[in-house]
Amino acid sequence: MADLNGFWSYVHDDDDADGGRASRLAKDVVAQFEMLTGEKIEVFLDRDDIVWGEVWRNKIDESLATVAFFIPVLTPRYFKSPECRRELQFFARRAKNLGIQELVLPLLYVDVPSLHEDAPSDDLLALVKTFQWEDWRELRFADVDSGEYRRGVARLAQRLVEANRRAEEANVAAAAQEMESAVGDSEDADDAPGRLDLLAAAEEALPQWSATLEGLTREIESVGEIVGEAGEEMNRGDARGKGFAARLTTARKLARRLREPTENIYSLGNAFASQLHQIDPGFRAIIEQAPSEIRDDPEAQSGFCVFFQSIRELSASSEEALQTLQRMIDAASPGESLSRDLRNPLRRLRQGLTLVIEGREVIDEWVELIEDAGIDCDDASTDLSERHPKRREREVRDLD
Repeated sequence: MADLNGFWSYVHDDDDADGGRASRLAKDVVAQFEMLTGEKIEVFLDRDDIVWGEVWRNKIDESLATVAFFIPVLTPRYFKSPECRRELQFFARRAKNLGIQELVLPLLYVDVPSLHEDAPSDDLLALVKTFQWEDWRELRFADVDSGEYRRGVARLAQRLVEANRRAEEANVAAAAQEMESAVGDSEDADDAPGRLDLLAAAEEALPQWSATLEGLTREIESVGEIVGEAGEEMNRGDARGKGFAARLTTARKLARRLREPTENIYSLGNAFASQLHQIDPGFRAIIEQAPSEIRDDPEAQSGFCVFFQSIRELSASSEEALQTLQRMIDAASPGESLSRDLRNPLRRLRQGLTLVIEGREVIDEWVELIEDAGIDCDDASTDLSERHPKRREREVRDLD
């Protein structure tokens, strides 16, 4: 059997605040898993490494069959971390597509109140609720040498062993079914959505997604104008020597004006994420079917190339826009502690913008699927390595 990989997704500040117990738990669980299975696991948990994101994505892409588990350590800070959110979105989507979602085992480490809502407004919280998490809110206080802690670790490791067994059985069953289908022994229709179903869903969601993007642009521009006006008002007050009382009055006025557009951005950010994931399977189906369709009908290549070019342009144009959004998030985070009145609208702004930034991963994956398809589009005006910074960086490393 190939060496197994385990992925422990957590916020480093949470681990520091808890005296390193979160990362200690990862090592204890791995040790128990290895004892129960006799299999060696390479666990990825050190996000201090500068190449962390690249490594774990590449490891997952190389072979999901070698993944033993993906454990997100859930805390309020986890859902505020763009990188943690991207990790969970990235893995959970692939696991669900391949039917190995049991290998995603969220660990509720510190209570997240919104996770207990029937219909969380945060798209990622709603995704987490579709998995069966393990509750460690009390066990994290147990002494690491206590029987309570050791039994908790053993129970968690055993659950991972069972999940791996079921995933392996599912893979064997899927392979057998595929062979049956190939020789014509299976006459039952597959209930999974077909290519036309995926394309129809994407076609339906695409205009809604475009409208959502337009709405986001308007609301973000509105927030920029409101914040700019408030900044000018504060500067005038400072010039007249009005002091902190005047700044507080301006901050409260700013909070009132921001309430509506930031709530709109939060709602639109959730809609953006949901619509993007509805479009994603259809776009993937188009890209993955392109090589075979072009082999059957070479004239179809021009149509595919037009579609590919539009995705590349979307990837290139979104790069600068997303950098702007990230700057807004970076500016909003300190503002949450500036004034009690500003805390909620700025939090909503940050949460909504984070949902949009997460979509970048999906668009990046479309571009990489196009590259992997190996279709030569002679009319493409710009080489993809110039359009896609992440790919260009990888090509430079490969040359080195």
